[in-house]
Amino acid sequence: MRNRLLQSGLPALVFLLLGWGLPAAAQVPSRSGLSRDSLMRVYDTRTIYGYGDKYILGGKQLPFRQLKTQFAPGVTSDLYQQGRHDRFVSRLLGVGAVAALVGSAVLRKNEQFGGIALLVAGVGLNIGSLRFSKKSTEVVDRALWLRNKDVLFGGR
Repeated sequence: MRNRLLQSGLPALVFLLLGWGLPAAAQVPSRSGLSRDSLMRVYDTRTIYGYGDKYILGGKQLPFRQLKTQFAPGVTSDLYQQGRHDRFVSRLLGVGAVAALVGSAVLRKNEQFGGIALLVAGVGLNIGSLRFSKKSTEVVDRALWLRNKDVLFGGR
């Protein structure tokens, strides 16, 4: 009986103590001197987050090209430039894929040679476009994450 009480009572006691201690700890200012409220204000007004292919800063929408002004020279700016380059390549490959697929459809309709080859090329270009698009999103997200970390916590 005593072991059962210890097994069920001890975790409950730890849970209660932590439950009372954590909200009190959230009220204490952080090491950087920012209180929780001021940190939330900075988060709401100065951090950028992505929402699909749109970016939001302080409740206002930012187009992709205006993100360039939000990055300080260094790693975040380099990551943004790489993401921008990958995005351009993705769009270029996408246009090439559409052209190849349309060309394939025209050649196959007219029963001319090369329609299948263009179809394969179009599918390959489309897959390449998706790969570069995904890479661009990942790189820009990483740049935004690093920028937001610097805004919230300083350059540590």
